[in-house]
Amino acid sequence: MTIQELPVGSAPKALDYPHFPAPHLGVIWRNWNRVAPRKLAEVLETTEENILSAAAEMGLVRDDRALDKYMERGFQTLIRYNWQLLNYEQLLKLLDWTPEKMEYTLLEDDFLFVKLSFFKPQCDKVVYRELTPAEHAAAAEIASAMKEVDATLPAESEAPFDFIAKLGKKPFTGNPDAEKLRMIFSYSAVYGDALLPEAPDPFPDTILRDYAACGVNAVWMPGILYQLIPYLGKDMPLSARCDERLEKLRAIARRCRKYGISLFLYFNEPRGIPARIKIEHEEWRGPVHASTGSRSFCPWAPGMLENLSSGIEALCRAVPELGGIYTITQSENITHCLARDLDPVDPDDPPLPSEMETPCPACHQHSKAENIAAVMKAIDDGMKRSGVKMRLIAYTWSWCPEWDRQLLESLPKNVEIMSVSETGVESFIGGVKGKVRDYSISKVGPGKQAQRMWQMAKETGHPTVAKIQANTSWEMGGIPSIPVPTLVEEHLDNLRKIGVEDIMLSWTLGGYPGGNLELLKYRAAELADLQFGKSGKEVYAVWRAFGEAFRGIPFHDAYQIYYSPQNVGPANLLYDKKTGLAGGMVCGIPYDDIELWSGNGHYSYEVMEKAFNAVSLQWGAALETLRKIGAKLEPQYRDNFNELWSRAEGTYCCLRSTYCQIAFIRLRDAGKLDATRALIDEEESLAQRLLQVVKADSRIGFEAANHYFYGENELREKIISCRYLRKKLFF
Repeated sequence: MTIQELPVGSAPKALDYPHFPAPHLGVIWRNWNRVAPRKLAEVLETTEENILSAAAEMGLVRDDRALDKYMERGFQTLIRYNWQLLNYEQLLKLLDWTPEKMEYTLLEDDFLFVKLSFFKPQCDKVVYRELTPAEHAAAAEIASAMKEVDATLPAESEAPFDFIAKLGKKPFTGNPDAEKLRMIFSYSAVYGDALLPEAPDPFPDTILRDYAACGVNAVWMPGILYQLIPYLGKDMPLSARCDERLEKLRAIARRCRKYGISLFLYFNEPRGIPARIKIEHEEWRGPVHASTGSRSFCPWAPGMLENLSSGIEALCRAVPELGGIYTITQSENITHCLARDLDPVDPDDPPLPSEMETPCPACHQHSKAENIAAVMKAIDDGMKRSGVKMRLIAYTWSWCPEWDRQLLESLPKNVEIMSVSETGVESFIGGVKGKVRDYSISKVGPGKQAQRMWQMAKETGHPTVAKIQANTSWEMGGIPSIPVPTLVEEHLDNLRKIGVEDIMLSWTLGGYPGGNLELLKYRAAELADLQFGKSGKEVYAVWRAFGEAFRGIPFHDAYQIYYSPQNVGPANLLYDKKTGLAGGMVCGIPYDDIELWSGNGHYSYEVMEKAFNAVSLQWGAALETLRKIGAKLEPQYRDNFNELWSRAEGTYCCLRSTYCQIAFIRLRDAGKLDATRALIDEEESLAQRLLQVVKADSRIGFEAANHYFYGENELREKIISCRYLRKKLFF
């Protein structure tokens, strides 16, 4: 394929970043210590010496410890923070990628193009040039600011990804709940094509040992059937290297078994593929879906599901060590023709528009329940024909109350029914009623809709599974484990009371082998005593205070937490003029899209501002109590305290920054920029505080499927941008 075929969406003009004296300095800054200077020289069409000189002029200090790791484990971070700076040609050169690899990453690496707001900005080519005298002076100001910042940082620091080397330290004394599913996504995995031999190992022995010590007995990773078994045709390019992927999958599954851990594959099948790619049986393919340009597969096309079922059978025979498969059948990915033609989960919600350019004649003769049942039966038949005993779990995400019971009644009885536990929990923030769809720790489940689904599953003869977020959620995605164990304990207790014993503990985020996962073995009060000795009761009281503060986060559906800047906190820049850009979800760039931040206007901006002010002040008060506990703590508990502190301080910075950003935008849009100085000052201070945490703890800001939400580069940039903005507005 060509660069011109890569997705661009609405392609707005790229933003300017005037706090950088020249565009090429912005490219150097955002990629410093992530991309080798020689590669930056190639991209900017200059010499390595010029790159090094420009970096030094801005006060940047060289540290090559994480260069290789960013290319294999941090490429999403590189894409995200170059998205507004480099055109596709220069971005591909930076990464040493082909257009095909970029397309695959944008479409299949956990919906990256969706998170980037469905558009690629129009970026002018950036090349190195000599600075003007005024630009040299501005660079010198930046260097002076960085000298001040460096003076506040500890001499010793962790490099990005250093946490990987610290895994494997927990003692394993046996799994307390071997018969109950405790499944999680690997904290050290990449989400994309992780089964290629050159990809990082998603499940090294070290993390498996730590999971087993925590009580985890299953792990999952995404898979695409045509990348493992060429069931769409042996000559299809997307099925190249199937044998290599199968071999690595076998090795991982066997290694998991050594620790009493089962490996599950997460499937969205039959997985759609870009319309431009031809296959042997074109008659199997359904319509083009507008958001991605991919074509679905029609489950009613003769031979389609038979081949899918045979592919599943071949996979199970090839990797009999697998623990099972879980499926989403109604989701973001293009699969069967009605998979993206979503009904509202709540009957009170308006219907969602179809994304199909033209309807599929065959599928529209059938219901969504019939489509899903046909796909699930094909998968189940293939598994059973293989003769290998595995579990099959159907994830009910986006199933509609109008047809979900009909679907349950038509599924094979061995299919386990997994629902998001907190779906249907109601929230009341600032007098505004909201409801949870998923990804909530602040609003404790289970909710009415989840309980209804499990009750129907039991009535129709199906085992049940709860999907929760134990360690973190999109309420605070860059923190490995939000220190609110009392909320998580409350949720686990509630599930036990209604007899739901099997649990998926996270989506891609929250796989850190520690933190709240320890609740699988201990009560929160016991854990506090174990980790903090005589100060355990005081720490437990702080945990409770953190939990009560966290309950106050605004939450409606999932849109508010998807788009609010709370996931990236101080790393999001302040804009003195409206950008007009749609914010990106989860790890994307929030920009200044306060309408999306508020849940598409569900909450007033005033309610949002007051809520985050209240939550951050409550959290901050508990944080000060924790600081005092740390000052008198016995030395043997110091490491535990430092680990807790980085999570608690990082959470505070992101909560408080969200308040500051909302307040800034409200004043800006009211024509009161002259009243924003205190907010700009506080944002700079929060960036400084979070930078100290990031330097001390390489876990902060990282999430497996989205890589680093923020790091040293972004927080340093926020500091210089605040100083630039303050000078522009007030001097």
